[in-house]
Amino acid sequence: MKSPVVCMLGVSLLLSGCAVEQYRPLVDSGISKGSYEADLSDCQQLAAQRPAAAQAAGGAAVGAVLGGLLAAAVGLRGNDVARVAAWGAANGGIHGAAYGSVEQRAIVDDCMNGRGYNVVAP
Repeated sequence: MKSPVVCMLGVSLLLSGCAVEQYRPLVDSGISKGSYEADLSDCQQLAAQRPAAAQAAGGAAVGAVLGGLLAAAVGLRGNDVARVAAWGAANGGIHGAAYGSVEQRAIVDDCMNGRGYNVVAP
């Protein structure tokens, strides 16, 4: 039971760490100013300062605590509490990684807008 949870958390952390580097917002080329590639690289580096992996780790910690508390509140004991806490950690980690990735994309979009690009679609 523990290895699938650890594996899911590891995959979510790995995927969230490289999400911002691959993200390229769709911009209206008629309005763009400056060098797109250089501006995009700068904005991606800015977004990378807010790592999605930290959101994943925080979500996993909160999920584990809430899962353990919920399991104890409904009367579960021992390994059952650990299983529910592990499920909460996996769920919280995945949601945290997704939120962190969305947040990084929003930072890139805002940065590109601030540099004069019209971001048409994220």
